[in-house]
Amino acid sequence: MSSDNEKLLSVAMIVKDEEANIRRALEAIKDVADEIIVVDTGSTDRTPQIVKEYTDKLYFHEWQNDFSEARNYSLKFPTCEWVLIYDADEEVSEAFKRNIREFLKKQAKDVNTVYIPTISYMDIDCTRTEVASTPRIFRKGTIEYKNVVHNQAIYKPKVVRGNFPILHYGYIWTRVLKRKKYERTSTLIREQLKEAKHPIERLYYLVQLYKTESIGGYTYKKNQVAWETLAEIKKVGRVPAIGLEFLYLFGLDCVFGGLKDLGKELLQKCIDATPQYPDPYFGMMALYERSCDWDELIEWGEKFFKVLDEAMKNVENFDWTIMSFKQVPLAHILMARAMLKRKDFEGFNNHISLAFGEDENITIDKKNLYVLLNDIKEGVEDKKDSLTADKEEWEKVLPGFKVMVEGVEKSGIVIYYDNIVEKIAELEVEVDENLLDKLSCRNELSKYIIKKMKTSEDQLLDFITKDDYLNFVEKNGIPGILLFYSVLQNTKDTVDTLKTLSTLRKIEDEKIQGVLYALLGDCYLRLKRFKEALTQYKKSLEILPDLSRFIKPIIEDLSTKLDPEMDGVYEEIYAHFASGKEFIFDIMGYIGQENAQKLYLISDAPLALYISGISFIQKDPQKAEMLLKKVENIEEFPFYYYRLAKIYEKKDIKKAFDLHLKAVEENNKLADISFGRYSYSGLYPNTQISFMKSDDEMIWVGNISEKFSQLGIIHPIRSWKRSDTLMYASPYPSDEALRIYEEREKGAYKSIPLEIKKEIILKGLIDSGFKDVKVLGVDKEKYESVFEDLGVSVKDNSNNILIVGEFEKNYNVSDILKKARNVLAFVYVPDLKDRENVVWFIPKFRVLRTTSQLISLFEKEGFKVSKVEAIDGNLRCFQAYKE
Repeated sequence: MSSDNEKLLSVAMIVKDEEANIRRALEAIKDVADEIIVVDTGSTDRTPQIVKEYTDKLYFHEWQNDFSEARNYSLKFPTCEWVLIYDADEEVSEAFKRNIREFLKKQAKDVNTVYIPTISYMDIDCTRTEVASTPRIFRKGTIEYKNVVHNQAIYKPKVVRGNFPILHYGYIWTRVLKRKKYERTSTLIREQLKEAKHPIERLYYLVQLYKTESIGGYTYKKNQVAWETLAEIKKVGRVPAIGLEFLYLFGLDCVFGGLKDLGKELLQKCIDATPQYPDPYFGMMALYERSCDWDELIEWGEKFFKVLDEAMKNVENFDWTIMSFKQVPLAHILMARAMLKRKDFEGFNNHISLAFGEDENITIDKKNLYVLLNDIKEGVEDKKDSLTADKEEWEKVLPGFKVMVEGVEKSGIVIYYDNIVEKIAELEVEVDENLLDKLSCRNELSKYIIKKMKTSEDQLLDFITKDDYLNFVEKNGIPGILLFYSVLQNTKDTVDTLKTLSTLRKIEDEKIQGVLYALLGDCYLRLKRFKEALTQYKKSLEILPDLSRFIKPIIEDLSTKLDPEMDGVYEEIYAHFASGKEFIFDIMGYIGQENAQKLYLISDAPLALYISGISFIQKDPQKAEMLLKKVENIEEFPFYYYRLAKIYEKKDIKKAFDLHLKAVEENNKLADISFGRYSYSGLYPNTQISFMKSDDEMIWVGNISEKFSQLGIIHPIRSWKRSDTLMYASPYPSDEALRIYEEREKGAYKSIPLEIKKEIILKGLIDSGFKDVKVLGVDKEKYESVFEDLGVSVKDNSNNILIVGEFEKNYNVSDILKKARNVLAFVYVPDLKDRENVVWFIPKFRVLRTTSQLISLFEKEGFKVSKVEAIDGNLRCFQAYKE
C-alpha cells in the first residue's frame, strides 16, 4: 500500500475465478493505492487466497446476475477521497504508478470524475492494441452504476482527463475463455429478454444484446439484432434513453457501411429526440467526412463542440454513456481535415493543437492519423504549376504538424512520416533539426532524405552503396565501379573523387583494379598532374591488357606532349561496357522502383534526376518532364530522348514523333528494343500514296520495336494518321519492303505475332457453308488441315474468298473484292482509346480500319454484310455477299 499515510486512493474490484490474472493486477496497484477492496462473487479457484496476500478487505457477495448491482456493492466500502474502478485482467502502467497520486492531489474540489485511457491488447504478442478513454476514477460518493450488463457509470462533473494508461489483457486470453465470456453475457441478456414484457424493458435488453454481439465476432448476428431493435423502436413510437445509444452506434455502422441516408436518418432521430446529446453530432461529422462535404462537416463540428461542452457541465442529467467524449481528439482531427481542404490554415493549426494538446489523451486510431498525414501532404498540392505557392502553404501548416508530431511522440504511438519527409524535401521547406529528428521513418531512403536536409550533402552515393563503397564495387564488378565513378564525379570535386577512389585500392579483383587505375589516371589528368596520370594508366594497362585500345592512345599522348585539354578514358570504357544499354547494370532493380522515384530528393546529380524522371513517366508525366529537363550532360544517357518522347506521346504527338526519331539517331539500339539485334539502315524504302495529305490528323506515335522487332526492314518509329476512310502508317513501308519483312518474319518468330489460329478459321468456314474457297493474304498450307477436315476445296477461280491479313496491308482492296460473290474476312481493328493496344505496333500493318469503316467498305464494293463477330478483342470476322 502507499506509504504516505494519506487516505487518497481506494481501489474497488469485483472478481470471480481470476487466479490467472489477479496477482498481476494487485502487484501493479499495491504501492499506489491506500486501500484495495475486492468483492468476490463466487470464485471456486484460488482467487480469494491470492487476494488475501495483498489486502484484508475481501468481501464475499452472492452473484445476482447483475454487474451493476455487484459494482455498486463494492462501492460501499471505500474510505479514501478517490475511488479507482479496476478489474482483475488489468494492470496499471508505469506512468500511472509514477504520476496518479500527484495528479489527484492537484485537482480542484469541483472535479469529481477522471477519464483514463485503457490500452487493450488484442493479441498474445501484445502488438495490436485498441485505446479508449473512459471514466475510471471518481470522488467517493459521486458514482453509481446502472445496467445488468455493460454496466454504465453515472457520474458527476467536473470531468478531467489524465494520460496515465491502464493496460487491459482481457482480449488476449485463450479463445475458449473469450468465447465463454461472450457466451455468458449474451446468454444472460437473452434470458432477460425472454422475460421482458414491457416494450421499453425489451428495448433495453435488445440494445445490450446489440452491444454484446458487437464484441462477439459475428457481425451478421449484431446486425440481425440491430434491425430487430430498430423495429422495436418504431413500435414504441419514441426513442427512450437506451435507444439513443443504439441509434448512434448503428447510425455510425450504416455511415461506414455506405448506407449514408439511413445513417443520417438515425442520427437525426437522436438529435430530434434529445438535442442535448452530443454523440449524434459527432456521427454527423463522420457522415460528412465520408461524403467529403467539408462545409457541412465544419457546421456539424461546431454544433458538436457546443453541445458537448454543455453536456460535460451537466453530465449528471444523462442516464446513458456519452460515448463521443473519448472522440474529442478525433473530432478535432476531422475539423482540421476540413479546414485544410478549405485552405483555412489558421483553423487547421488551431484544431490540431486542440487534438494533440497536453491535456488530451491521444486515443486516435492510427488509420485516422495516417489519413491526416496524407491530407497534410496532399492538401498543398492543388497548384502543381507553382512549387513556390505549395511551399508557402506548407509553411502555414507547419505549426500544426509540429504539434501533431510532438503529441504523437508523447502518446507513445508509432507513426511513420515517410510521405511527409518526402514532401518537405521536395518543397525545400526549412524545418529545424529537432523536428526532423522526431520524424520516424519506415523506408531506408527517407533517412537519407532527412540527412540531406540536415547537412545539405549529396546522399546518392551513400544510398546506392548502403554506405559500404568497397562491398558495392566488389559485388558489382566493372559495372559497379564505373557507376560508382559516374556518381562521384557528379557529386564531389576531383580531389575528393581521387581520395574516395583510392580507398578501393585494396580490392583484389584484377579486372576491377585495371579499371580503377584507369579512373585514377583520369583524376590526375583533370588535376593536370600528368606524371601521376601516366603512372596510373600504365598500371591499368599492366593489370588489364584488355583496356589497351582505350589506354594506349592516351599514354602515347602523355608521353609526347602535355595537352591540358586532353580527355580521359572513362567515357570510352563506360560506353564499351554499357554497350548502348540504358544503365550499365540494373540499377532500377537494385534500388527498387519506389526508391527510384525519390532519388531526386537526396541528390541533384544527373543520374538521380534521370532515374527519378523516367520512374515518373507513367505516374506523373509533368514531374517526369520537369526532372528530365534538369538533367545536364544528356549524352551520358543513351535513352534520354526516347524517355522524353514517351512523355510527349500523350500530349504532343508531333513532338513525340520528332523525339523518337532523334532517339533512334542518337542510339541505334533503340531501333530494335524488342530483340536488340537489328539496326535501322534506311535501305528499305517507304512510299507516299496519293490519298495521304500532309495535314491528315496524327492519332498515334510510338516506337513499334518496344513490342515487336522491325527485323531491320520496317522503320521503328511510326505514326498513325487518319484519313476519311481509314488509318495509315507513316512512314508507309513499300510493297517491296513489306515482302522482304514477311520473308524474314517466318524465320525470326516461332509464332508470328497476331497469327490467326486454325480453330478460328475453322469456325468461320463452318458458319459460311463454303464448299470451295479462294485464299488471299496467307499461305494455303497454314490452314490445309482445316480445309481437309471440312472438305473445302481451295480453288483460285472460286467466287468464295477467304481473306486473312490483306485489309491491314492494303489501302485499296477493290481488286481483291471485285470478282468475289461471298467473302469470309478476318481483320484486326485497333482500340482507339488504348495507345498500348498491340495492333498499333505490328510492323507489317500499314492500314487499319474501324469495324464501321470496314462495313462501309464492303457496302461501297456492292456487298451486304450478313455477320460481324468480335473475336479475341481486336479481331473481327466479317461475312458478306453480293445479292
